[in-house]
Amino acid sequence: MNFWLLIASIAFSWGLGTVSNYHLPIFNIQEQNGQEVVLLSQKVISPSQEKIPHKEDNLSLGVKMTAQSAAVMDKNTGIILWQKNAQTVRPIASISKLMTALVFLEYNPGWNETITMTREDETVGASNDLLRGEVVTVRDLFYLALISSDNNSAKALARSTGLSQEEFVVQMNKKSADFGLKNTKFAEVTGLNENNVSTALEVLELAKIAFANQEIKNALSRRTYDLKTLSGQERKIYSTNHLLGGYLDISAGKTGYIGAAGYCLVAEAQNKDKNTIISVVLGSAANEDRFRDLKVLTAWTFDNYSWR
Repeated sequence: MNFWLLIASIAFSWGLGTVSNYHLPIFNIQEQNGQEVVLLSQKVISPSQEKIPHKEDNLSLGVKMTAQSAAVMDKNTGIILWQKNAQTVRPIASISKLMTALVFLEYNPGWNETITMTREDETVGASNDLLRGEVVTVRDLFYLALISSDNNSAKALARSTGLSQEEFVVQMNKKSADFGLKNTKFAEVTGLNENNVSTALEVLELAKIAFANQEIKNALSRRTYDLKTLSGQERKIYSTNHLLGGYLDISAGKTGYIGAAGYCLVAEAQNKDKNTIISVVLGSAANEDRFRDLKVLTAWTFDNYSWR
């Protein structure tokens, strides 16, 4: 018998849904000795007033993807609906900027304060939207750091708070600890350092907190941003999240990439009934693969779960 079908038959043997509590099957795919192994568990959910996800097809165990780690969370309940190597600690690249934004908002000097780009803001090996000497507002930096994942803007945004880069990173790690993210650590503010690490499960928690902030969500829901420097230079800035404006109802998302991390993406999506999930893929094989991986994972989740 096909191994995945054998696991599904075990799920049916539990008699899911036949008792007053709902037993939600949880599928956890892990790589062991080079092979994908499906580990099946269950979450017992007591009846409540809120809508909870129910698995409709226990024969469908997930999707194939290039991502090395991935997971899906029901936003309302925080229940993890599906996961693959989701507790593996790995670099998260520019997804780090979600924490950069959260720390910045605590020290925001004022959205209309102006910042001059300096040499200390410049990063190596990445294209950026701002040049040394250009003057922009703090709001411009915030939007560029999140929408186009501009690394110079992220460093200038941290500098605008009056904290040194080292002090700012201390606050990032303090906030991570406050959130209970034990495996999420930061070495700098952009995500270019491979020592900015987390797990798929903890990225979901970080994203849930970040996307709940309206300023962050406003930025991460935009496909473009019209930048105008104080000297009058105008540029149209494009989001790195190619899923915005597609057939999925994506309300926020953040990309990331460095060689050590692979291609990464975390995004929040709603179905036609306004049920919301957050999905993450880490270590996809190529730029377009991360969008495909997250798209098929999100679509599979909405096809295989109902909320009632």
